[in-house]
Amino acid sequence: MKRQHNQAVALSTTGLPRRGFLRTAAGIGVAAGLGSTLSACGGSGGSGGTVTLHLWDTDTRPERTANLRKLISMFEAKNPGIRINYLGLPTDQYMQKINTAIATRSTPDLLTPKASDIAALVAQKALAPLDDRLKAAGLEQQISPQMLKSSRAAAPDGKLYLTPATSLADVIYYRADWFKQANLKPPATWADFDAAARRLTNASAGRFGYTLRGGNGFFAQLVEMVYPRAGVSTFYRADGTCTLDDPAVISACEAYVALFGKQTARSDLTADFKAMVAQFGKGGAGMLSHSVGSYPNHVAALGADKVGVVAPFPATGHQVLTGWMTTGFAMFKASKHQDAAWKFLAYTMEQEGNSFWAQKSGYLPGNKAVAQEKWVTENKALKAAMDASSAPGAVTLEQPYYLPEFSTITTTDLLPQWQKVLQGGLSSRDFLTAAAASLTKAKSKYGKEHG
Repeated sequence: MKRQHNQAVALSTTGLPRRGFLRTAAGIGVAAGLGSTLSACGGSGGSGGTVTLHLWDTDTRPERTANLRKLISMFEAKNPGIRINYLGLPTDQYMQKINTAIATRSTPDLLTPKASDIAALVAQKALAPLDDRLKAAGLEQQISPQMLKSSRAAAPDGKLYLTPATSLADVIYYRADWFKQANLKPPATWADFDAAARRLTNASAGRFGYTLRGGNGFFAQLVEMVYPRAGVSTFYRADGTCTLDDPAVISACEAYVALFGKQTARSDLTADFKAMVAQFGKGGAGMLSHSVGSYPNHVAALGADKVGVVAPFPATGHQVLTGWMTTGFAMFKASKHQDAAWKFLAYTMEQEGNSFWAQKSGYLPGNKAVAQEKWVTENKALKAAMDASSAPGAVTLEQPYYLPEFSTITTTDLLPQWQKVLQGGLSSRDFLTAAAASLTKAKSKYGKEHG
């Protein structure tokens, strides 16, 4: 999980502080703090013809920061004429600082945006499109088609702004030892899943077949467990209406909700990521839904032999892939050294850089050659996701992260209503119908404003 920081410090790849301390004070303090730091951004020439680039990271966790600095060092070793200065932004204030930099024309060269940030940055015309460079470099054929599609889907104009370096994907984790003890085979269908959830539940012993995410972040797991079961592979119909109110989606949601309080603990009503992992890792649940990124957590808690992984099952042979959210790097349009910046972006997609970064991140690699490396094929979560993506007719469900209201609707607005559903105070049909109406309205509004 992300650890919030109260300040961001510019670091060199040697770990020593650089000039330009970025303070997190509000109001005038923020502008003043940025003013001194940003004046050095936008790329600059160094001594002896060295080009200095500036990279801002929006996800500053200690281990990730160390890995990103190592990636930068690897790139610099192969490109001695380019130096990259790293700056970690506070996770709870990074967009405020980026927006200030855009307004003051003091953006850096490189950024690690989230997919959900792309639309806002594109609306401000802050990022440089990468399609032409990707094609000219011959990289397009080397990258996973699903990840390229997901990267482009994050932008309202369908262009590539976020490098498809790595990706998350949804999987279902299960206690392999519990299944063996109960003489159960790994689940291969939704019927298998339902039967296992019932068989593994012993409520009196505090042991349940599944742990359901009823608290913060619930929407991602709801989509994972409902859309594949429904066999619905688009979030919006051709007429722009949201498919959350599709009869098949409603039926699948009802099956998901039916687990609560029977094959799950009632405390799952408020369960978030940490609670789910604890429930699974401490012997309270036999299965849970999450992304490939949490595999190391489960292995650390239980051991690899006790952790099994499968992808959400297809409905009537139709495989719907969920949670394929690309993570990568972007380039600011105002960079004065775009050719040098592109060299780094390309490195994160080429086999050497992509292999290192994906392995350290624990995510799916974007480079197709890396996907065949041993460390990927031996990772049960990554292999399950890759196998599902290669199934005939597999379709990726693209969620509308480009909508400004999407995050607010699916996290803040819907959470209390979802908890009412779990408690029996609101039907799945009414919940999904209202949610579909809100997201249809958001898309219609966006279309009118942006054409």
